[in-house]
Amino acid sequence: MSDFKFQINSRGFLINRESFDLEYKQSFHFGDSLVEYTRSMVGMANNRGGKIIFGIQDSPRKPVGLTNDKFTNVDTTKINNVVSEYFSHEFDWEITSIEFNSMEFGIIEIKESNNKPIVCKKTKQKYVREGAIYYRYRGETKEISYPELANILDKEKEKERRLWLSHIQKISDIGPQNVQFLDTYKGEISLGNEKILIDKSLLDQIKFIKEGEFVEKDGAPALTLAGEISGIFDNGAVLPNAVSHPYQSSDIESEFGLSRYQVMCLIRKLNIQNNPKYHDPIKTGKNSTTHKYSDALMNRVEKILERYPSYISEACAEYQKQLKANRIKK
Repeated sequence: MSDFKFQINSRGFLINRESFDLEYKQSFHFGDSLVEYTRSMVGMANNRGGKIIFGIQDSPRKPVGLTNDKFTNVDTTKINNVVSEYFSHEFDWEITSIEFNSMEFGIIEIKESNNKPIVCKKTKQKYVREGAIYYRYRGETKEISYPELANILDKEKEKERRLWLSHIQKISDIGPQNVQFLDTYKGEISLGNEKILIDKSLLDQIKFIKEGEFVEKDGAPALTLAGEISGIFDNGAVLPNAVSHPYQSSDIESEFGLSRYQVMCLIRKLNIQNNPKYHDPIKTGKNSTTHKYSDALMNRVEKILERYPSYISEACAEYQKQLKANRIKK
């Protein structure tokens, strides 16, 4: 339940003015209005969070309540869908209804985002613009100005720096030789030179218990590793087939606009040969082999190229360097 309090003057008008964390709307509508609401929600999430109150008359600000049940009966997935369609990532918000003077009001409460900035990824008429970062200022939501954007980026860099320092300190305390890694991207737990593979269908459902919390909440499944691990399945436990590994080198070329040489360098750099999660060599004759690749590899390559545009050129440079070194040895 929201902690919003109605403060009314002698004429029945709201004392609370709109601010960086408070916005008023007289009524709640669907359609394009949802884009407008989510823009305000994103603006607050990019700042310090806030509330949108529905049922407040404009000029003068007077509580009149909602005149229908649209807000009460709204399916929150509709709002989530708009956020997903128009903005880079989700954030935390809650929706609730409250009563005041026998009238009903709606409140959307937005929490400050832990991952800033949230960026608009699609244009919608006059409401939102692709590439824009919306920010809540005092009494209005608009595209962010440089000082606020610089402040967000500086804080994100500092947060990442502190996180790295925390990880490094924990590794130092535990001892590098005792540290194991859980890679939630690949679905692997590294134990020295061995690996445990977690099925992706299970990985997507795992909820990890935060430090200091020892009780599962809201029925969320949790993964608990207890006792000793007496046996470890290596990558050979993955059995590739035509369905899981439908791609050839030519598919990688066409999908990412690469040459055959670039694909060869990429495969070498990724070092996926004989890793059945990504690669399945199929004997087609006594001295011939067809190499098949999985969806997991295609997804991995896509994300790598998004994050590191120079990855291909680096892979090719490393290959040339290795060839040169081999020639010198001979």
